[in-house]
Amino acid sequence: MSYGIVNLIEEVIDPVIKDLGFDLVKINMRNNDSAVFLEILIERLDGNSISIGDCRLVSHNISALLDVEDIIKGKYYLEVSSPGVERPLVKLKDYRRFVGGSIRMRLKTLLHGTSHYKGVISRVEEEPAGGVVHLRADNNTEVAIPFEIIKSAYLMMTDEMFRKILNKR
Repeated sequence: MSYGIVNLIEEVIDPVIKDLGFDLVKINMRNNDSAVFLEILIERLDGNSISIGDCRLVSHNISALLDVEDIIKGKYYLEVSSPGVERPLVKLKDYRRFVGGSIRMRLKTLLHGTSHYKGVISRVEEEPAGGVVHLRADNNTEVAIPFEIIKSAYLMMTDEMFRKILNKR
């Protein structure tokens, strides 16, 4: 996957997605011999759940834009969907938004002898450069993790989250 192409796609589609009332969470791009598979994860700016109609609306608008801009050469498949309950945390603002949330995280390098952490986000700092995510790990120790060494992170489904989902229905 070319990060340059993903960044270019994000620059082109993000303003359109925002104008439609959504936030771009993440872009996943996979290639095989015959086509490119482009997955766009979105959330509603008003905090409501994503519907199939929302996905269709965003898909229709960004598909036309991608075709006009001709960023992806050749055949591609576009899928627009919700990030789901175990949502990826991609930007520093995601970590700020979910302070108090349980997450699992993989790092690019070892920190304190491990590259995998599970715990609760206790706070997020903008400085030093790039930001720091503070995690209360499962063993109840506080770990300061520089944002730039985070490879991936996802919210973890908790009993409390499950109850909130049931109560909404």
